[in-house]
Amino acid sequence: MATSKQEMSSANSHSATPSRSQSKSTRTKQYPFARLEQATKKLFRSAVEAEDRTILNALATVQLGPGGLFVHQDHPGNVSPASLDSKSTVFPSVSLVISTPSVAPSATVPKVTSPISPPPTPQPWLHILPQNVAASSFMVTLPPPGARLNTIAQLACCNFFLRANMPPSSAAVSTITSPDPTHQASVDALLQNEEEMTRIRWLSTRVVEEFAADSLKSSEKISEVVLLGPTLDKEHHRNLLNCMITGFEAATLLNTDLLQGLVQLVQCAGPNYLLPDDLIHILAFLRTRLRDTHLQSTEYICHLTLALSRLLDVMVEGKVQDLRRVVDHEPLSALLGQLANNADPYLKHLAVYALQALFHVPNDESRRQLMLRQAGSITMGLLGVASVCKLDLGELRNGVDHLYKAAGDAHEVVTKVFGGIQSLLETGQDIVSSVKGGMLSGGRRLWYTALREAQEHVRNGRLADFNHLVFEAPCHRDVEFQWGVCKILGEIALDPQWEIIDRQHAVELLHELYKNDTIWPSNEEVDAWILCILRQIVALPDPTMSHHAQSSLQGLEKEGSAAKQDLYRGVLACPLSPYPIKIRLPVPPSSPLLTRVLAIPDVEYDIHRLRAQRLKERGNPLFIPPQAKPTLQSSDDTLFPLVEKVLEFVAGPGQVLLLLGDSGGGKSTFNLQLEYILWKEYKCGGLIPLYINLPAIDNPQDEMVDKQLRRLHLFSDAQIHELRQSRQFIVICDGYDESQLKRNLYATNQFNKIGQWRVKVIISCRTQYLGSDYRSQFQPTVERYDQPTVDLFQEAVLAPLSRRQIEQYVEQYVQRVLPLVAAPDEPTWDVDEYMDKLMKIPNLIDLVSNPFLLTLALRALPGVVRSKHDLFTIRLTRVGLYDSFIEEWLENNKRRLEDSSLSLEAQSTFDILREEGFVQLGISFQKDLAEAIFQHQHGNPVVEYTHLRERHTWKASFFSPDTQTAILREASPLARSGKQFRFLHRSILEYLYSRVMSDPADPESATNESSGCFVSHPLNQRNIVNELSVLQFLAERVELDPSFKSRLFAAIEDSKSDSTVSQAAANAISILIRADVRFNGADLRGIRIPGADLRGGQFDSADLEGADLSGVNLGTVWLRQANLSRSQMTRIQFGELPYLQLYSKGCKCVFSSDGELLAVSTTYSRVTIFCTGSWTKIASYRGGYVIAISPTTREIAMSGQDNTVELGDIMTGKARLVLSGHEDEVFGIAYSPDGSRIATAGKDTTVRVWSTLSGNILHTLIGHSESVSGVAFSPTGPHLVSCSRDKSLRAWNMQTGELMAILEGHQSPVYCMAYSYDGRQIASGDGDGNVLLWDAITWKDTHCLRGHRHFIFSIAYSLDGGQIASCGFDMIIRIWDSHNGESLSALSGHLDHINSVAYSPTGDCTASGSEDGAVRLWRVGGGALSHGASDVDEDRWECVALSPNGEQVVTGGSRGRVQFWETRTGKPGATLHVFRGHTSVVYIVVFSPDGRHILSAGEDTTIRTWDCETGESGISLEGHNDEINGVAYSPNGRQIASSSEDKTVRLWSAQTGKQLLVLDNLASVYQLMYSADSRYLTTFEVSSCILHFWDTSTGKSVGQQKMSSIQCCCSSPDRRLLASGTKDGLLQLWDRSSGAFVKVFQSAIGWTSRIQWVQGVECTYLSTFHFNAVRVWKPVENNDNKFDLQLLWCLGKKELSLADANLTGVIGLSSVDLKLVKQRGAITELKGEDEDENDDKAAGTLDHEE
Repeated sequence: MATSKQEMSSANSHSATPSRSQSKSTRTKQYPFARLEQATKKLFRSAVEAEDRTILNALATVQLGPGGLFVHQDHPGNVSPASLDSKSTVFPSVSLVISTPSVAPSATVPKVTSPISPPPTPQPWLHILPQNVAASSFMVTLPPPGARLNTIAQLACCNFFLRANMPPSSAAVSTITSPDPTHQASVDALLQNEEEMTRIRWLSTRVVEEFAADSLKSSEKISEVVLLGPTLDKEHHRNLLNCMITGFEAATLLNTDLLQGLVQLVQCAGPNYLLPDDLIHILAFLRTRLRDTHLQSTEYICHLTLALSRLLDVMVEGKVQDLRRVVDHEPLSALLGQLANNADPYLKHLAVYALQALFHVPNDESRRQLMLRQAGSITMGLLGVASVCKLDLGELRNGVDHLYKAAGDAHEVVTKVFGGIQSLLETGQDIVSSVKGGMLSGGRRLWYTALREAQEHVRNGRLADFNHLVFEAPCHRDVEFQWGVCKILGEIALDPQWEIIDRQHAVELLHELYKNDTIWPSNEEVDAWILCILRQIVALPDPTMSHHAQSSLQGLEKEGSAAKQDLYRGVLACPLSPYPIKIRLPVPPSSPLLTRVLAIPDVEYDIHRLRAQRLKERGNPLFIPPQAKPTLQSSDDTLFPLVEKVLEFVAGPGQVLLLLGDSGGGKSTFNLQLEYILWKEYKCGGLIPLYINLPAIDNPQDEMVDKQLRRLHLFSDAQIHELRQSRQFIVICDGYDESQLKRNLYATNQFNKIGQWRVKVIISCRTQYLGSDYRSQFQPTVERYDQPTVDLFQEAVLAPLSRRQIEQYVEQYVQRVLPLVAAPDEPTWDVDEYMDKLMKIPNLIDLVSNPFLLTLALRALPGVVRSKHDLFTIRLTRVGLYDSFIEEWLENNKRRLEDSSLSLEAQSTFDILREEGFVQLGISFQKDLAEAIFQHQHGNPVVEYTHLRERHTWKASFFSPDTQTAILREASPLARSGKQFRFLHRSILEYLYSRVMSDPADPESATNESSGCFVSHPLNQRNIVNELSVLQFLAERVELDPSFKSRLFAAIEDSKSDSTVSQAAANAISILIRADVRFNGADLRGIRIPGADLRGGQFDSADLEGADLSGVNLGTVWLRQANLSRSQMTRIQFGELPYLQLYSKGCKCVFSSDGELLAVSTTYSRVTIFCTGSWTKIASYRGGYVIAISPTTREIAMSGQDNTVELGDIMTGKARLVLSGHEDEVFGIAYSPDGSRIATAGKDTTVRVWSTLSGNILHTLIGHSESVSGVAFSPTGPHLVSCSRDKSLRAWNMQTGELMAILEGHQSPVYCMAYSYDGRQIASGDGDGNVLLWDAITWKDTHCLRGHRHFIFSIAYSLDGGQIASCGFDMIIRIWDSHNGESLSALSGHLDHINSVAYSPTGDCTASGSEDGAVRLWRVGGGALSHGASDVDEDRWECVALSPNGEQVVTGGSRGRVQFWETRTGKPGATLHVFRGHTSVVYIVVFSPDGRHILSAGEDTTIRTWDCETGESGISLEGHNDEINGVAYSPNGRQIASSSEDKTVRLWSAQTGKQLLVLDNLASVYQLMYSADSRYLTTFEVSSCILHFWDTSTGKSVGQQKMSSIQCCCSSPDRRLLASGTKDGLLQLWDRSSGAFVKVFQSAIGWTSRIQWVQGVECTYLSTFHFNAVRVWKPVENNDNKFDLQLLWCLGKKELSLADANLTGVIGLSSVDLKLVKQRGAITELKGEDEDENDDKAAGTLDHEE
């Protein structure tokens, strides 16, 4: 048959074959293989005529042309002799290429085509399979909706309908038919019922888990999971597959069912279910098993070969690429090649099929590698053809030589071809062996592609198309194709999932293929195979199919020739073939796995019920995704999305997350929303979110999860046990503070212990509820950290709402809430109106950054502003919002009841209530309930009430079904859950309880209290000192209600004469202190306030004689000149211990490892040892100022002379070893944890490690570029860390001395560092006042702690690692939370730089050594640190100015801001401004004489003027070239003076900013003072303590005055008095009226850096400032021309002051506290000289000669 013209054209265009019109010479020249082509054609034609299929197959894979030769990828099949006429070109020409035997992977089987096949000739074929039908499937009868599933087929069917996207069909996948109308209802009910769908998924998951856990994997169990496999999701499908693989690999004997199931799972895998490595792994172990089974049962070999072929089919379909040729392809090819020569025809054909499949799988062999491998063998095949055709080998050699010259990159290939020719000339070889051994190496056959298409037709039910392919395929005469077709027909006939008629048609087609030789040429192996298949069908238990096959088999007995009949009899005489034909495991008759799973409590079903219930309850609430920060003190640039953070925690290794926030900050709302998110994302078998309202649980310390699950009434005890054993929870514990818990819930519930609940815990708690040492209440208790890098405990602090978040919240409120709560007859506001009011009302936008308060404000605002025209006159507070909210709530409920249809009894009761005042009665009801909750339940907010059981208890007054009670209860802001009641928010309960003590709407309360009847008053019933939120509400009430403030003072006054009201007095004074009420100069004689909290209170010059102060907390209280004589001071708390006095500057404080000794070094090379039991000196000797104590012995290491380090006895200081090696000063010393090594660091930039036994140097660590200032060993590993002034830390390996990491992050020199005791964290301090925390595993910085000014000299960790203490230049010790970086306290009292701080190993105190010559001891546990941190620590104050009217203070900060503060409240100014313009630290601020303007100056060298009213910036004075440290206005307001580090003083015009005069060549001037008439300017030089006087008009000096030991000073406006501050903390007043400086006042007030006089309306004020604390004094002249100072108020940092306080005759003061008050300058009873001497020694006073 001739090739079509189109085919010829395509072939010619592709190969550039010369046209037939070309001359023969030209053709021969261009085509050196022309004779070879003609010979090959001739041979091919003769082979077709002779039907020699061996030669046909060989030659059909080779194409020859002008360019050379080409090996076909697909076998061309049969070509009729007619197709090889002389005019046709069978082999299109292509370039010299040997193609890689691969095809692009495809998910579908390609159509069978041949590039050289002629058009098909009509063939006789039978339409036995007449039509395409539905694919094979099985019917399942589903139970009614909600009924029990009894079979695995039913489960698979249900799971099938749940799958939104089924994987592609596969021959091994049993297809489930669509339900008929009788079952459609069950399917619809399933798809519409989320609970039922969850149950189905749970059952499927558990069946897989049960199979995995079952050691005996029977055939039925394998069939169960295989039937379920196609309907599983990816995760569970892969789990099942891995289980199959593991079981198969572990089996000693071949389990054919497991093998079959494994292959079926691979075939039914969905898209992306399998990874390429999966299939390669399976292929490898199947190959290994086949190799090892080679000499065993042929049946096993057949099973394995069949499995391999089906696996390779999957790989061919494109699910794997890049099979490794050498490792995977060649060994399997060799193995299958051996089996292809097996005498067993069934095994042989299976192997040949598998081998063809393998050839079709892509491998990683490159084209070049393939060419090199096949070139020789192909050449041998071609030369074999040449020899048969009697070609001239010499001419062939010339042609190859021509190709060799033109080959270029392929010269290796041509060389190999040429070598092949030479070999053939020498040996000779016939055509068959050469072609079969060469050209067919790795060739692909068309029959494989045809069979794959046939399988695809059958798989999809296209039986008619299959029937057509059987007779029309170009390869239909090929034996392998025929064998494969018969196998497919046998599979159809044997598979009960096909319709019976289709199975019978398959038998009939087999019958005809055997019988009709015109269709297929008779082949003995194929005929025997058909008979074997029919015999297997006869053996079926199905009588219909058995009889049909038996009839067909009998009809073939006499068919064909004698040889064929002999074959028939021979086959039937043999035993029945054991070889497998079935393509899938049968549907199991029983379901043992499902039966076992159904016996398990159906927990997942009830989990889904809980999920649906919780999602429904949550609904669609107001929720703005909150931001959080690591600590309370963290700046806004550390904010992160809280939801994302918590979801990371849920997915990560952490076990406990503590969520902190203020009352109403949104903790509960977030917890509920988190539960909602987790439930929405919940998947069957996943983490279960469990929200627990802790106050609703009785004793949550034990079995908390069990109790909560039982409260839900959804789970039986058996189910709870199942959940405990098999599931993991996310337990969200809300209201830790409301439950008043103090214990570690994680520890007490034994979470994550063996046999206990596996949980992650999220706990929310109000920040105010926790003290400084709270971490142990939440940290998970783990006996051993298997992975020390895992942080099991995390924290987050809810941040206030931003402006944008507030606006988003308002938008949601207007859209969703307002329509529900607004009265029908009242106009509603839009978003813009709400935002306008929130922005304009002073302080309101800051107040409502709390979500709950924002809700209250939105509810209350319309009523608040209804009658107000000037919004700037409205002042809202937190308590004011709650007042408005409660009233608005009751008014709304009153309107609701008025519009409701009530019963006659209810209507009558409501009418009475309305007449009596519904709102006021409602408030009284709520107040009574709040009081009862605190009285009977100690503040636990959840009340549980069952009427029949508790109708005679206090609860009945509020929760009984009585009509009046019910109306008032339902009108109150209460929430109910079953039999439990609680206020909508904890803060409402606390607000109402505060209103019990002070109700502005209750005139009777005011009358009774003012008359002094406090005995039965709520203030006198319980101590509310620890109820911080109640205290805060009452403190705000003090500000709003002057009468309440008066009543509190009355309670204090009544306690003087009535001891029974002492509790009321203690509460009253605690409230007043919290409200920043000052008691300076107050008459408090005889008051009784036991247990009061006076921390931070101001009692300057107060009279407390005879007062009962038992148990009072006096931490950071100002008691200067207070009279406490004869007062009761039992159990008093000062928060400090007596300090140890030195007569030289303290350098280093070090505790011994047992805490019994404290070593202190001084700048004068003296070391003193104190006993911590009595705090007495026990040893003193000369030694260096750098010291360290061995952790294992009583040995001390000290820096010595000549840059050495001495090791000696701690009691004598006598050196045992002297370590020499450093070339300069030693700055750091540290012992290793075991004491065997010591590290030293110094100015020579090196770190040296020594043996403490021999003194030998072990390592010299070089890397730092500047002085090494500190060094520390890791407590847990062989690491050492050093810090340096090169701004870095370095970590070193102590085993090798190698550098491990460089820790970079500091922007200034690093002066100190410390390791935490668990070795997991490092803290380091720098010259900018920053503390950086580092992860000691990852070496990454985690927090930056800001609060210090300038240098940090020392850092220490507490023993439990929870606290860090730091100290430095600013004379303050700051206590930090080491986990979140929160500032816990600021300890002040030192009068000079603090060089060292150390925690006692016993945990009871901290020691600090300062250049003021004192070692102070601080109590750092419990309540000693609470409320110690300043409100303004975030922006450190550098300077302060007091307004002329005394009502505002303006501060300059470290961030370049100028801020107003109200002196009355100590809070930022409401209507005043924050000035921003400076680019760096502001060092000086001053008011103009008229108070209308402010001057500010600082590090950026500019002076800026500001308008106090508008906040606008005025003129800017520029001229200095270094930082400015002094500015002053002239009294007449016309001139400004400034001083700078550039050594000049400049005078400027205040109106124009013009520079008037420059006074240069001066020392550093820090104080500028004008005379009263503005004619003279006084400058003060700190370094020389000299006052210079200048004429402001000429700039000439007019005199000077030498002062003594002062560091700051300022003249009074009338120039009579000069106030000065000394370096030892004294404030002095000097009278200059006589011309000389006469001291008229002196008192210890602490370090003072600046002094300012202000001329007020009534008197002259004096203000002093130092480091975030400003105090304002009123000078009072006495009769003896002496002065006294009365403290008016203090703003900022608090500290303990007892200077000149009278403590004579006090009762109950401990000896330790007595020492403390004496040291602080208090006046106590006089004692004898011996006692004084003993006290001096006890206080640590050292000999003067030291």
